Amino acid sequence: MKLIEHRQVINGNPEAYETDLRSDRLVKSVINHIRQDFSEVRFDQKKKAILKEIVCLLFEAQEHRPFFHVEGTELPLCWNRPSDWNIRYIKYEWGHLLSQNQMPEKSSSIENIGLYSARCNQHIQSSMNIQELMVYGGLLAQRISNVLTNRRILFASKKWQDLITELKK
Repeated sequence: MKLIEHRQVINGNPEAYETDLRSDRLVKSVINHIRQDFSEVRFDQKKKAILKEIVCLLFEAQEHRPFFHVEGTELPLCWNRPSDWNIRYIKYEWGHLLSQNQMPEKSSSIENIGLYSARCNQHIQSSMNIQELMVYGGLLAQRISNVLTNRRILFASKKWQDLITELKK
């Protein structure tokens, strides 16, 4: 399949942005990204259920779209890896707002990760810190600003604080 075809398929699928959230794959994969900050936690079924809720809250803060998704284009500007172009939905990856390469000491924070498409992770951010992307301006900078604002509100919420407390128990 060609990239244009993959983007057309994503565009034509009303469930393209939600499908991957229904699986347990993202919960399993997030554990590897936060393991250092939660080294004392045994990720049993209860903890995985808390993580599932956290993943959903992060996705909600992103307005149910990949982190760098912008509206107003004919075809989506977020897509999967070439090996996943046969998939009819966005297969999310965990991206780090503060780059693992530039700030490894911050990379395992649960507040440092977001749901990215492969294209967003590899081609837009590509090892830069999130603030560095603001120089692109326009729709991308506006999107980043909106998502970061939503995340600040989320992280200050009682619901978020309670979930993190429960996760650490």
